[in-house]
Amino acid sequence: MMYGLAQVGACVICYFGDGAASEGDAHAAMNFAATLDCPVIFFCRNNGYAISTPTEDQYRGDGIVARGPGYGIDSVRVDGNDVLAVYDVVRAAREICVKMNKPVLIEAMTYRVGHHSTSDDSSAYRSIDEVSYWDREDHPISRFAHYLKQRGFWDEKKEADLRKECQERVLEAFQGA
Repeated sequence: MMYGLAQVGACVICYFGDGAASEGDAHAAMNFAATLDCPVIFFCRNNGYAISTPTEDQYRGDGIVARGPGYGIDSVRVDGNDVLAVYDVVRAAREICVKMNKPVLIEAMTYRVGHHSTSDDSSAYRSIDEVSYWDREDHPISRFAHYLKQRGFWDEKKEADLRKECQERVLEAFQGA
């Protein structure tokens, strides 16, 4: 399958979290991709917690990105809360994958504002102040909205109009269901 992808200029992207990076499957996948020259982007969303386990209790060393060179994989860390930086890094990784037929590891540093799942109560291991800070100060959607507003591409009226339109469409969908 990977040979076929390489022939048509395509690649695969595999998303996983920092907790999954500690599982054996992640290591095996990166090793196979590197030794078999597979066009795969390994995209790790490092949000600082493997469910409730903070990264400092998961591993030592310089995060997930430091593992890539051990497999012979080009690796890069990016600010996962910067939408445009993530776009640029993924675009460059894709170029490497399809032109050089090799894998790339991306570690996007971010923060999970919500709970990990419906069975998770993150208030048991994170303070409300910590979560509020990230939600208020460094949320990717807020940052991108600020970027668009600074450049005149977005404003409060457009925001209100879009919210109203979306709400109407959702209500119409519910009525039609």
